[in-house]
Amino acid sequence: MNVTATVAFMLALLIMASSTTSTVSAQAAVTCPGALLQLLPCLPFLTKQVTTPPAQCCSNVKLMNDEANTAAIRQQLCKCFKPAAISYHVDPAVAKALPGLCRVSVPVPIDPKIDCNTIS
Repeated sequence: MNVTATVAFMLALLIMASSTTSTVSAQAAVTCPGALLQLLPCLPFLTKQVTTPPAQCCSNVKLMNDEANTAAIRQQLCKCFKPAAISYHVDPAVAKALPGLCRVSVPVPIDPKIDCNTIS
């Protein structure tokens, strides 16, 4: 991804995230824009531009998984990620494989059809 595309992507994420729930949890201070930016290194993998997730992607996936330590945070992240995944044409099968490739056990199934309100 070139610099112009990266900048455009980041701006689009910020605009889109500002129209969704912005604060995931006051306690955790996890925000939708922050979470999307944290996953930016994963985008080339999630859109099948590269075949393996970059090391920074996996580090950020682990960090985000550690921060998503309550049902409320996980639900809000789910609500944040679903529209972003659709907008940026994330391949659902690749997204589902990401935690395993990064050796991170996530408590929530990665499925575009999941009802975010049912996540515990």
